Amino acid sequence: MGAGSAACCAVLKKFSASRTGRVDWRPVELGRLRGVRRPGPLVGLALGYLVVVSGLMIWRGISVSPDYLLALMVPVALLSGRVLRFLADWVPFIALFLGYEAMRGLAAKTGFAPHVGDLASAEQWLFGGHLPTAVLQSSLHHSAVGGALDYLATVVYFCHFVVPLTVGLVLWLVSRTAYLRYVTALLGMSFFAFVVFLLLPSAPPWYAADHGVVTGVTKIISSTLPSAVSPYYQSLNSNPVAAMPSLHMAYPVLSLLALLSVWPRRGWLFAVWCLAVMFSIVYLGEHYMVDALAGIVLAVLSWVVLMLVVVPRVAALREPASSQVAAVPARA
Repeated sequence: MGAGSAACCAVLKKFSASRTGRVDWRPVELGRLRGVRRPGPLVGLALGYLVVVSGLMIWRGISVSPDYLLALMVPVALLSGRVLRFLADWVPFIALFLGYEAMRGLAAKTGFAPHVGDLASAEQWLFGGHLPTAVLQSSLHHSAVGGALDYLATVVYFCHFVVPLTVGLVLWLVSRTAYLRYVTALLGMSFFAFVVFLLLPSAPPWYAADHGVVTGVTKIISSTLPSAVSPYYQSLNSNPVAAMPSLHMAYPVLSLLALLSVWPRRGWLFAVWCLAVMFSIVYLGEHYMVDALAGIVLAVLSWVVLMLVVVPRVAALREPASSQVAAVPARA
């Protein structure tokens, strides 16, 4: 009798909807929302959104710093339905990252003389008496494509924060464990580099050119896109002698390793960005090639230490047993 009553009620509801012209779309809307919240579509939406907004900010001369990026990511967190988890995972990370940025300026106040001539000599020894920055600038800076290339390389350079934090957001949407591993390695690597900058300050090529140590190098970025930073970054002291190891190179390489841990094949596509960053920082005169190579080594060592030393000792960084079993057939 109960089943018959339920069937009658369902028929009456459909009949009533057809008579009144009103249909309950809530199940359809919920289904669409669940479809958007799946990792694949949500990652695509997040990438498209951050690329467009970050591009507009760079075009308008606004530096896309971590504090701005955190605010930009909130709509993605709301769409994911995990906004409280997002705040719990991201606010401490961004706070620590901004703390590192605040300390970074202290390295320029230690009184240690920066390494200038020895880095230039090492670069010339490695490349047969030539400076890659000087060679690239002499060949391309005043060529027909030089103007466009200057701006393109500057945009790549300005994505120093955008890309690693976007990679972090993608990992967070797909796997919280992968995200926690990534930000742990990123922060550990950054603070280690800070100690190096503190004890061994090193000058970039444009600095060496300004002090008459090398010739044929121009600080291109000073004549391309102006950049207005956030109020927080306006209060910080920049460090012009923090060239080696290059975190501009280390961050993308660490991002590549983190992506490969989730997507062993497709993750290699990110290597294209790593090459673009290497070209840009050397061409613009912001880093030597030896700085970039040191950044690559630092990123690889940071990831190895994370996976072999830290992950086995920290439960939050280990994959749940159920995830490991499910991942085996997917990667085979």
